[in-house]
Amino acid sequence: MRISESEFGAYIGKYNKVLYLCHRNADPDAIGSAFALSRAFGGTVAAVDDLSRTGEAAANVIGAEVLINPSADAYDLAVVVDTSVRQQLGEILPENYALVDHHLDTGLLDGAEFYIQKPSKSTAEIVWTILKENGKTEMLSRQMALGLLVGMISDTGRFKRATPESFRTAAELLEAGGFDYDEALQALSVPQDISQRIAVLKATSRSRIERQGEWLVASTEINSFEGSAAMALVDLGADVAFAAGRHGDRVRISARSSRAAVRMGLNLNELMGEIGRDHNGDGGGHKAAAALEARGEPQALLLECRKKVAERLP
Repeated sequence: MRISESEFGAYIGKYNKVLYLCHRNADPDAIGSAFALSRAFGGTVAAVDDLSRTGEAAANVIGAEVLINPSADAYDLAVVVDTSVRQQLGEILPENYALVDHHLDTGLLDGAEFYIQKPSKSTAEIVWTILKENGKTEMLSRQMALGLLVGMISDTGRFKRATPESFRTAAELLEAGGFDYDEALQALSVPQDISQRIAVLKATSRSRIERQGEWLVASTEINSFEGSAAMALVDLGADVAFAAGRHGDRVRISARSSRAAVRMGLNLNELMGEIGRDHNGDGGGHKAAAALEARGEPQALLLECRKKVAERLP
C-alpha cells in the first residue's frame, strides 16, 4: 500500500520493534537515511553483508551503529531503506516489511505492508520530507542532518545530478544541522584502497570497446568493484559501460551511462531489470546507473547487455 510521507509516523507507530534495513554494500544514502529514521521514530539500523567504504566512513562520522546480517524474525517490522530489488537483501528479507526508496523498480512493492517510493535523486530527500511532515525537525540532531546531507552528496554525484528540490533540501539541512558544506564533503573523502585502484585499472585496460553509430559502448570483467570500473569507463569517454564479476554461482554487472545517452532514451534501470529477470535474477537502479545479479556466464551476459543498448540507442 502506497502512503504519503505525512502518514509514515502513524503507520510506523503500530510496531514496537522496528529494523531499518539497508542493502548489501550499503552506501551513505542508505546509512544516513536509515539512521535519521531510527533516531526520529525509534528502531535499529542494519545492513546486509557489509557497508561500502564510503558508507562505513559516513556511519563513523555520524555515530551510527549498524548491525550486519541481523535476524529479521526478532523484529515486528523491517523498513527496507534505499533498496530497489530483492537480490540486494540476500536472504534477510522478512515477511513483514515496509519500503522507503527512491529507485524506479517495483519488485518489492507488492509484498510491502506499506511503502513510500518516489523518483527523487536520493532517499535522503524523501526522509527529510518524512521528518518535516511528521513534526520531527525540532528534535533533529546535528548527526541526523549531516548523515542526510552526506547521503545526498553521494547519490547526486556532488550535486551534478541534483534537481532544484535537491538544492532546497541541502540548504535546509545545512541550516538545521549548523555545519558547513565542507564538513559533509570531508565525510566522503575516503582514499581509494590500492587493491581497488589496481582492479579498476586492470578492468579498464582489458575492456572491450564497440562503436554503435555515434555511441561508444565499453564492457569488461572484474573480480570486484564493478561499479567503480563502470564509472571509470564512462569518465574515460564511453557513453555506456558494463562491468561484470562472478560472485559464487551468480554474476553481478554494474552499468553506467552518460547523460547524453539518457537524453536519447536509454534507461539502464529497465535494461538491467529485463536481462536479470531473463536469467533467474533481477536488476534495477536508475536510468544512468543500474546493476543486475543473475545466473550465467559473464561474457554471455555482457554480450546481451551490448545488444540491448544497440536496440535502444539510434
